[in-house]
Amino acid sequence: MWLALLLAAAPTEAARAYSMLSYIKGDYASAVGTSGEVLLQQELDEQRLFAKEAADDLRAAGAADLAAQVDHLTARVAGRAPPREVVPLAYELAARVAQRFQLAMLPRRRPELERGRALYQQACAACHGTEGSPQVAALELSTRPTAFSSKQEVARLSPQRIFAAVSFGVPGTAMPSFAGALDENAIWDLAYASLLFARAPAEIHRGEEIARTLPRRPDWLQLAVRTDEQLRATLAQGPFTPEDREALLSAIRSAWSEPALPQAAHLP
Repeated sequence: MWLALLLAAAPTEAARAYSMLSYIKGDYASAVGTSGEVLLQQELDEQRLFAKEAADDLRAAGAADLAAQVDHLTARVAGRAPPREVVPLAYELAARVAQRFQLAMLPRRRPELERGRALYQQACAACHGTEGSPQVAALELSTRPTAFSSKQEVARLSPQRIFAAVSFGVPGTAMPSFAGALDENAIWDLAYASLLFARAPAEIHRGEEIARTLPRRPDWLQLAVRTDEQLRATLAQGPFTPEDREALLSAIRSAWSEPALPQAAHLP
């Protein structure tokens, strides 16, 4: 079985283009500042590569018109346009690709965290570290692997983005594709489990205590597309202290026994 991302026999290239555009909409603001200043040159180089790859993939998928629009995005990225211009455009183009090819990227069943943890140790630990902290000095890689133990580094990641990275690899980095080695359910298990390294057991326990007083929390399907940044912003609408919000976020990431968040912090 190929990826859950591919519906209605959509070309693999279209799915990959969607993934590349998702990287841009999520990470461009870490590469270029509000006035067009370069914040991280390596990140900017990757963003340019992602845009070019997306355009090439769309041409291969027979969507020359969408590829031309992504060419415009590529030029904006190369010109270091501010995030307020690039990010909405990347969102719009990703949506157009998804609509054109009837794409979705969601798990078919509730992820199994224990299986995901075991798969992480087998497939990811060598580069990303057994506890989510890569030993950079010992690695001879062209790019630094994500530290899943860092709340700051995983803040813009969702299980969906990790699923895409594991499935397609990440151009211009040492991250390979595992689509031929892992089935789609396994990749989703790994994607959800990877976001737990930044969550301490004591914080999860505290969050569960708070969550028991709430009528709802997001389920695993809602969490597939949400980043920690988005969840924090939603929880900030409720009557929670910053410490309680972080504990709740840890509990939300670690289990999905309820269908939605409390009304004050509802996720549509």
